[in-house]
Amino acid sequence: MIRRIVCDVEFCVIVKEKLNPCDSVLVTGSCEQLGEWLPNRCVPLNRTDKNDEGEIWSTNIKIYGTQKISYRYLIAQIVRIDDDLNLIIKKWETFKTARQISLNNHWMNECDNGVSSLTNTPVDNEQPDEYPAIFGCYKGECRTDIGWLTGQREIQLRFHSNTLQLWSSKLRNSKMSLKVSPIDLNYQQENEEISSDLPGQLYAPTSKVFIQSAILRLSGCEANIQSDYGAIIEKDDYMIVKIQTFEPENVAYHIDFYLVDELTTLRKHIGFAYVLPVHSNLELADNKHLNRIVPIIGLKHNPIGQIKIDVLLITPLEGVQQKFLVSPSKYWRQGRRPVNVGHRGLGKTNTEHIPCKTQSSSSSNDSNKQRIMDNAAPILPPTTRPVQTKFVSENTLASFKGAFQLGFDFVEFDVQLAKDKIPVVYHDFQVAITLKRKGQEAELFVVPVKDLTLPQLQSLKIYHASKTDVSKVDEEFDDDDQTTINNNTNLTGISNSSNNLDNQQIISTNQLKQQQQDDKKFRSLFPTLHELFETLDPHLGFNVEIKYAMEYRQGGSEQNHYFERNEYIDCILRCLITYAGKRVILLSTFDPDCASMLRRKQTLFPVLFLTQGEKGDWPQFLDIRTWSIDIGLCFIVAEHLSGLAAPALDILSNKDFVKHVKDNGKLLFVWGDEASEKDVSKCLLELRVDGLIFDHVAEFKEEHSTTENLFISEEREELEVLNNFRQKQLELQHNQLLQELERLKAAREATTLSESTINTSSTNQLSKVSTNLGQDQSSITDSNFKHVM
Repeated sequence: MIRRIVCDVEFCVIVKEKLNPCDSVLVTGSCEQLGEWLPNRCVPLNRTDKNDEGEIWSTNIKIYGTQKISYRYLIAQIVRIDDDLNLIIKKWETFKTARQISLNNHWMNECDNGVSSLTNTPVDNEQPDEYPAIFGCYKGECRTDIGWLTGQREIQLRFHSNTLQLWSSKLRNSKMSLKVSPIDLNYQQENEEISSDLPGQLYAPTSKVFIQSAILRLSGCEANIQSDYGAIIEKDDYMIVKIQTFEPENVAYHIDFYLVDELTTLRKHIGFAYVLPVHSNLELADNKHLNRIVPIIGLKHNPIGQIKIDVLLITPLEGVQQKFLVSPSKYWRQGRRPVNVGHRGLGKTNTEHIPCKTQSSSSSNDSNKQRIMDNAAPILPPTTRPVQTKFVSENTLASFKGAFQLGFDFVEFDVQLAKDKIPVVYHDFQVAITLKRKGQEAELFVVPVKDLTLPQLQSLKIYHASKTDVSKVDEEFDDDDQTTINNNTNLTGISNSSNNLDNQQIISTNQLKQQQQDDKKFRSLFPTLHELFETLDPHLGFNVEIKYAMEYRQGGSEQNHYFERNEYIDCILRCLITYAGKRVILLSTFDPDCASMLRRKQTLFPVLFLTQGEKGDWPQFLDIRTWSIDIGLCFIVAEHLSGLAAPALDILSNKDFVKHVKDNGKLLFVWGDEASEKDVSKCLLELRVDGLIFDHVAEFKEEHSTTENLFISEEREELEVLNNFRQKQLELQHNQLLQELERLKAAREATTLSESTINTSSTNQLSKVSTNLGQDQSSITDSNFKHVM
């Protein structure tokens, strides 16, 4: 009869934080009974007790087999739609090594029906788990993180204090608070209406909606601040209310406004407003924010003001199954030295070497404005700053490989979509192409990258978009064309001069041609993101800046009629997740909405928010979250981002800011031309920033030639630790075997001695018997002899 081994395991955890009535605690793990890390197959626990430490949740799960299993706990809101288990994940454990249970069949007890019961006991001298476990804490380490969108949508309603207008002169300068309440339209339709005579309309809470809020202000970030009267919004405050739901089309939003009196905790209700359901981006015609202006209705049903609301809809990442696993990218090792990041590979090669006349003409044209790193670049003489990458363009495979050969840990590059929605590596939103005409002046056309397919981008002769001086455009063949002509000429000459080439010569010619094609590909512009993963060493980290066209504060935008954000981000993320492997990847972006989407759609890669700061002279973006490093820090705390990438000038003018970032448990990377200066980089390293983004890295070749890639050295250290552990295990086993051999040898000697003693006594007895027999025989012989005589 075939017997199954069944392990009846009890999972028990204490949750010390306060939970909402609709929250549940679940467990997920590596085996089939624990859901194999999938969100829709997690196992809910039951609330069994409550003490001074917190709530105790537990359950018993029958696990088949005797293998070692890994598991994690999570807090989520369970939403059942058509009997399916849907989760709004609020928090989950993110230890690099998950909790583990070792099941030992040595402790198996026979049960009825041929099924064995197995107790949860540690083996191989392994320390048992804490019982009961503490949520978020394991073996002295505390790590949790928010979840991702498993199928629900997130709607963000953003309120700026300057957009709130009250028409009454008595209320215009008063301090206000506002509260957002979701309305389940299905529930309201199925139940009779509540009397409208009540001063404040009440709506039944729905368990299908999860709502959070945060206020960004210079003094810090306040999260989850919605009380009975909502949150006080003061001058220059930026309030974000986030709602997650699986049915956005059935959720509307009721906003209550209260008058704040400093002398009492009670607040006077003065009006309300409604926001209709947000479930589609079809009404968003451009890459601008989706705005809604709604009237504020007084208690007498008359309009008393209006408020402008920025709306953002975030959809889940489709086509990629994500699990409760921690990637190497997400786990940033404590005590790691600051990483060196090569900006666009070996450094930027465009715009900083353009003459002043061209720069001024470029800056006057809104369509050709560049980002901070382009506009802020100083004009220095060639002897001070040589063009060391003259033959290696920025954002090319050759530039990235060169940075890796110099020992850099990361390369930073810019990714955007071509017209056919293929992620390509290129910095600017536009390119300048020319139509060659013999005997005529060349004419340049500025074309958006988004309007050209990948084959078109890789086949056209491309100029930088800032080159608007048509008179200086080279009319001759470019290097690639000339190389092709020379190759064809040489091959023709070889064919005509000799018709009896042997096979070796033909092979050499083909190899040379293939090598030239590979070299051309290595140096060509617009490599795809996929090519970077296939070509570059897996130890080279990627700092992927997600490009997205943003609006300027003084009017205009970097690029009109851009892609819809969700579709744009999804195309890039699918490529990253598919080919990432074990490579360490950081995501960064200047656009705050893209940063929020990158964080909500996935949990594998850390997200850094790029902020402009205040010290530079580049054009300021319209979004206030990009205006200063202080607001940027508030934003990353509110959105649970991994860190901030700030300009060097702002960090040098406020060195205490580094400590503020570290106190919030965030990463800090520093970029800008100043970061490449030796004295500045030394100062930043002493401040213990987490990363420096260098430009013109070949100028520091002598300094970095002895620097080894961080991930190669860490991998070697891990291998050394593993080898030392294995060596100690082997030595321990060897000593145990020697002791066992000594024991067996001693036992054998004792056995041999005992046998020899037994043999000696037997020999003595035999000799005595023989002597007696001999004496008896001799007496018989003597008597016989005497008888004969």
